[in-house]
Amino acid sequence: MDNTIKVAAIQISPVFLNAKKTWDKLKQFIMEAKEHGAEIITWGETLIPGYPVWLSRTNGASFDDEQQKKAYAKYYKESLEIDGYIIKDMIELSKKLNIMLIGGIAEKSSGSIYCTLITIENGVLLGRHRKVKPTFEERLVWADGDSNGLLTYNTKIGKIGSLNCWENWIPYARASLHDQDEFIHVAVWPGSIRLTNDISKFMALEGRSWIISVSGFLDTTDFDELTIDEFPFKEKMKNENRLLYDGGSVIINPKGEIVAGPLIGEEGILYAELNAQIVIEERQNFDYSGHYSRKDIFKFQYT
Repeated sequence: MDNTIKVAAIQISPVFLNAKKTWDKLKQFIMEAKEHGAEIITWGETLIPGYPVWLSRTNGASFDDEQQKKAYAKYYKESLEIDGYIIKDMIELSKKLNIMLIGGIAEKSSGSIYCTLITIENGVLLGRHRKVKPTFEERLVWADGDSNGLLTYNTKIGKIGSLNCWENWIPYARASLHDQDEFIHVAVWPGSIRLTNDISKFMALEGRSWIISVSGFLDTTDFDELTIDEFPFKEKMKNENRLLYDGGSVIINPKGEIVAGPLIGEEGILYAELNAQIVIEERQNFDYSGHYSRKDIFKFQYT
């Protein structure tokens, strides 16, 4: 096992509800991160084609509302199919650059949309994790996920796993990854320091793991390319406070110490060198993935 690996957390806004342009933008940041030596590159929750920010601001629960249906249809149109060209392009890019990619997309299947995390490494789609329980108004556009993607994957310094936003508050979800010897945990968020500030340190101390909390970013100018016909809430959203999501990406070591960030109020990339040594040292006295887990008492059953 190698001792260190360089990671990058990309904090950017989408070209809202434009999957192709958002991917083109993200691709440039991925290549920049690779040029800086990153081997694992991450981005925020449903960056492509964007987080459904309008729901809480436009009475999203209005039943059979024509504007809400139109907005949903646009969101569905721009959401990704797991075998579509953008995912295939990600796979090819990961192979070309010899990198691991972990990040959020909105994934469509049948007539439903899922909040999905994908893990791609060196030309292979390793995993797809659909958020097990969308949060509050998210349930108006995202379907429930399943346990199929609650997996960890090998890196040269130990296993890596990931969860979407408030899934990170679900003890069983975290524990399912601890149960698979997780050394690095990626938590993806729509973008707010209030979401990442406390739990990132807590997760690091609980798991004695490296934590990459990577957020999105969004301001009112990100709606400029939409038409009112395709997205009826354009003017409403543009009249909100300029910063809708302020970021808050941060990287924490297994001692609960900040090693990069927090990045607030701007787009950018955080970098950190992660090592296995500090994980092992901190697990000498508390290893929830091992000697402190009591697997003879507490057992998981996946359905």
